[in-house]
Amino acid sequence: MTGSQDQASGLRKWANLQRQQQSDATGDVVDDPQSPEEEAVDSSVENAEMLAETETETETETETETETEPRKESAPDEQAPTAAAAAEPETVAPPKPKTVLLVVGLPSPSTLQANRVKARLGQWSALGRQWAGDPDDWDVRVVMPDDPALHHLAREHSRWALWVSSHADTFADTYRTLRQLRNAGGPRRLLALHEPHLPRAGLLDNLHAAAQAYLGVELLILAQ
Repeated sequence: MTGSQDQASGLRKWANLQRQQQSDATGDVVDDPQSPEEEAVDSSVENAEMLAETETETETETETETETEPRKESAPDEQAPTAAAAAEPETVAPPKPKTVLLVVGLPSPSTLQANRVKARLGQWSALGRQWAGDPDDWDVRVVMPDDPALHHLAREHSRWALWVSSHADTFADTYRTLRQLRNAGGPRRLLALHEPHLPRAGLLDNLHAAAQAYLGVELLILAQ
């Protein structure tokens, strides 16, 4: 019930109370026309009732419009960052530097020959030799014994290896390579990179002794 309805109800009760009091005072039922005061009260009551009805109709229409009005869907937040924009770039670790290994005794400085060296290093690594490590960790560079830059390379790099084959002419070919290295100012200390199954006695011992005695070159033999 609204405030206008409360006002109309109160005015009507007050008017009825006035009539009752007048009737009690005269002892008769009041049939006479209403006094000006009563007419004013009745008029106020009617106006209040009309106002209350008008407000009730207005409230009903407002509620109906509110219920029938379609709900607006909330638009997506255009300012929200996407998952790709919010993701932080991953930190990429720098590549591990490779260890340079210069090898002599091969027929050419090609990639194929360098891969042969890596394959042999892999054989030694498979046997548990920690010095061989991962073959891909090596930067293998094949050097020819007549390279004009041999002396400069010997001063710049400390890791050198001599490729040792197992054919019949290995001793002669390998000794010739060592002599060229000595004459060109090459390295004086090399690793004998031979096959793992090759015994020390025989070819390897002979190469080691000849290089030390006649050329002043030290060969490191892997075989036990």
